[in-house]
Amino acid sequence: MSARRARPTRAAPAVRLPPWAREAAAKLNALASSKLARTVVALAILAIAALLIRGELKSARLADIGHAIASTRPWAIALAAAFTAATYVCGAVIEWYALRFIGRPLPLGRTILAASASSALSIAMGFGLASGTAARLRFYAFAQLSAADVAKVTALVSGAIFLSGMAALGLSGLGGRAVIGAVLHWPGWGVMALSLGLLIVIPIWFWGLNRWRGQDREAMGAPGRALTLVAGLGNWIFQGAALFVLSAHSVSAFPGLLAALCLGSLVGSALGVPADLGVLEAAVLASHALGPAHQTAAALVLYRVIFQLVPLILATCAVFGRPVLKLAGKAGG
Repeated sequence: MSARRARPTRAAPAVRLPPWAREAAAKLNALASSKLARTVVALAILAIAALLIRGELKSARLADIGHAIASTRPWAIALAAAFTAATYVCGAVIEWYALRFIGRPLPLGRTILAASASSALSIAMGFGLASGTAARLRFYAFAQLSAADVAKVTALVSGAIFLSGMAALGLSGLGGRAVIGAVLHWPGWGVMALSLGLLIVIPIWFWGLNRWRGQDREAMGAPGRALTLVAGLGNWIFQGAALFVLSAHSVSAFPGLLAALCLGSLVGSALGVPADLGVLEAAVLASHALGPAHQTAAALVLYRVIFQLVPLILATCAVFGRPVLKLAGKAGG
């Protein structure tokens, strides 16, 4: 018997939208990706955060906040500064691996300085990838990295920190189910289910880099990906520790604080809010993880100074310091 010839299968007809629908979709896409839309969304989030902060601080007096700041022990401030330095070092380790991955390795010491200054500026400017790329272009000028290389590094570092932030949020949920459940008015099993769902980003991180071909595959092999993930988790944990030590509170409250800090920072960063301003404060105050409102507000003020203002001043001096010294040298000569 002769074999029957298989009939060619017809491809399913492509779904075509009418012209008016395609035009409307294009306009909506352009609007959603525009700076105006992002600015409007950021302002709306800031307004909501301001209302939440006002509600949390309605019973707190400025005198109480000032007294709490003045009574903060020097060892707590020193420890917060040490945790801040550790946070920036963790971010620099991720950046060092990212530079190796794209085939542009640099000495670890120079990478720590450039990455820390770039992070401080990009956090203050907000709008994530754009500000991160602009800041790194300035600080990596000595290495003559192209704009494409800097964009790749920024994308790798931002992705690693964002995914590790979600993982840290999941881990904090597992460690503080009761505290977080009380804040959200959720049962313990609900917090655990959400936390386990967030931890799926860990296999995503390992799988995603395996799909992205880099110049130095060894740099982001399994050990490299594991180290960058650990550095990313350390980045968030040290951030939480820097804020936590500024408020004399029970250690059992740390998972709840870490969850609030991760949530506020991730939402603020995703929306491009400069320095997560207002969003972070609203999340931490609403968590009640640091005790009374005036005590939490005092810790947040000190945290902003130590974790963001001081690094921003140092990064700004690094940007403008060398040109000013060169001009002074020419004027003196």
